[in-house]
Parts: sequence; structure tokens; C-alpha cells
Amino acid sequence: MPNQTDFTLTTVDGYTPIRIVEPERPSDVAEVLADAAAEGLAVTPIGGGTSLGLGNVPERLDIGLSTNRLRGIIDYEPADLTLSVAAGSPFADVQAVLAEHGQTLPIEVPHPDRATIGGLIATALAGPRRYGAGTLRDLLIGVSAAHPSGTVTKAGGMVVKNVTGFDLMRLYLGSLGTLGVLVSANFKVLPLPRFEATLLVTYSALAPALDAANRIRVGRVQPVSLEVAQAGSDSWLLSARIEGREATVRLLAAEARELAAGDATLLEARESAIWWSSYVADQEISVGPSEALIRCTSQPSATSSLVSGALFAATDGILLKRAMASPGLGALLLRVGLPAVEPKSTLRRFRDALLAVADHVVIMAAEPDLKHEVDVWGRTPETIDVMRSIKQEFDPHRVLNPGRFAGFL
Repeated sequence: MPNQTDFTLTTVDGYTPIRIVEPERPSDVAEVLADAAAEGLAVTPIGGGTSLGLGNVPERLDIGLSTNRLRGIIDYEPADLTLSVAAGSPFADVQAVLAEHGQTLPIEVPHPDRATIGGLIATALAGPRRYGAGTLRDLLIGVSAAHPSGTVTKAGGMVVKNVTGFDLMRLYLGSLGTLGVLVSANFKVLPLPRFEATLLVTYSALAPALDAANRIRVGRVQPVSLEVAQAGSDSWLLSARIEGREATVRLLAAEARELAAGDATLLEARESAIWWSSYVADQEISVGPSEALIRCTSQPSATSSLVSGALFAATDGILLKRAMASPGLGALLLRVGLPAVEPKSTLRRFRDALLAVADHVVIMAAEPDLKHEVDVWGRTPETIDVMRSIKQEFDPHRVLNPGRFAGFL
């Protein structure tokens, strides 16, 4: 039987599991889920606990299923650029193994020492490097997942060009653990960049910062990360990260400096990497009292309108604490403070105002009482009927994270 212990330290939007189970093998995970289905219990998969604030408030929560004991490298072929790893493995541990062979999974997340491979797939988080390096969707070549039917299924494999299971594995990407519990994943890995540099330029207003970012975006510099973030009450910081051969990076950094048309600072090698680690840490999915973390997206070409519209909407008691825009992705992350009086209605009005200027708006994190009766995922997807059918097929008894996904699936 899987190990069971009292679980009192972790809550999920105000819900504390009655107990936690820590399976050691994929078959044990499937057994836990099958038992839960038979008993009508709800299960929340828990990796490193770095993204438990993401999603709607659970309909119910009985069991926390920890992947803590599903760790380690299963198969790694550096010459083939392929990796298979257990889903509970901390991301930092995996990166350390890859770095020994000059390779990497080119994404960034807060708390890499705690964030797990399974959690990163379930949440589809990627970080600023997504602009130039893509997401785990581009790297995922196979998965194994346990289901409430008591089975463990596989899709894909260890070959980069593989049609086994077609794209079924990508159903799990961003599904927030509502279709199955990932027990392992296979990736194609990439070589570590030989050199990197980051250009930092501060502007006294938003418009020139976004204009400079757009000039870099459409030019030949091709940074892997391109961000414009609030740096103070009256200033904005443009950051462009460039990777490649050292001579090429220096040449492109000089070109980016000209395009930025401002007083620039250049960070190189380790200094650059450390700066981005700190920047990504500010994007953690957690909030303080009377605070909300909101992500808005639009077409990249509409980023200026998105940011300007969002800032204009930040009235009526909304305190803008941090704004981080990704012009190349058409994304904006806002950390806001809410008033003591009627914070819930204020958050709803702000969300509705953002929906008027953005294609999608997601409340990434907020206190549980602010999320009740609100679909934090924003507009109901046009594909909701298909999503319901898939949920019914994979989890007919609504065992896995019931109510947490879009449309309260």
C-alpha cells in the first residue's frame, strides 16, 4: 500500500486534505486514484507546492497525492538529446544533471529547487524565455500518467520524431492535473547556450520603453527574452536577453543598444543569468493579504494597447504593485492590491475591465474568499463542450481536482 501520513501543512485555496498519500511507484498512484473513485473522494496532485494557488477554488478535497517519492532520471541519452524523468523530480535537479553534459530544458520558473517536472507540465508555466525558446510543449515527446480507472497509460516515447499516441501527451500540458496524474515525462533537450548577455535600459515613461521593445522585436537581434517591467512609480525597465556565440552576442547586444536609444547597462554571462533568476522569482504564483496576481494576453502587436488599457483600468481602489509585460508574447502580468472594503467586487470589476482590452484574462492567484463563485480562467472557452467530453472520458467520477479548471471542470 502507498505510504499515508497526516497532511496539515499544505492547503489548497483554503482546503486542507484529510490525508496525504506518497506513492512510490506509478502503479501505486493508479491504485490510489482507483480507490478514490470507488469511495467518491476527490484528489489533488501535489508536487513542490509552488503553484497551488492556480485555478478555481476546489469543489471538494479529500486526498493530497504527493509525487515526492516519484523522483529521479529514468533514462538519459546525451548523444540523442533525449531525457526521461520521474514526474516528482525537482526542476533544478534535472537541470543540474543536464548541465553536466552541456544541455538544458530552456524554461524558467520561480523556485526551481521545489517546482517539479509534473507540476510544470500540469501548469504549462515557462517564464520570459518562452519568447525565444518556446515552452515544454515544444520539448515534450512522451508521458506516462495514472488514471482513476486504475491504469497507467503512455503516449509518445523516447524518439523525437514519434507518432505513438499522436499528440495525446499534450492534452496533459496545462490541464492542471484534471485528466490524470503524470508519473513520468520524456523530453528532447537542447544544448546550453555558449554565452549570454542582457541589455537593461530605464525609461521615464511607459511609451518609449514599449517603442524600444518593439524596435528590438521586429529587428534582427532576436533575443530569447524581451520584457518591459515597472521599475518604480515613474520608470520602466526594458530587458533583452541574447544568447549564442560570444562574438555574435556582443554584436547583437550593440545593435540592441542602438535600437533601445537610451542609457543602457549590459550584463554578461553569470551576471545576466543571476539577474533573470531574480526577475523570474517575482512572478511566483503567491499573494499576500488583499492581493491578486493577474495575467492578461493579446496579440504581440497589440501589447502597447494592452498595457495602456490595463493601467487605465487600474482605478477604483486598485493599487498597482508590479507590472511585467512581454511584448514579444503579448502578455502582461499584474500584481495588484485590493481595498479593504468590498475587495471581491473590486476584483471582479477590474477583471471585467481587463477583458475589454485583452483577449484572455486569468486570475493566477488570490485569496480563496475572493475567488469563490468566480471562474478565474476568464471567458468560458468556445471549446468547453469538447473539454467536458474529454474530462468525462478520462475522469468520469470527477476525482481529479474537481472544479479547478476552466468552466469549473
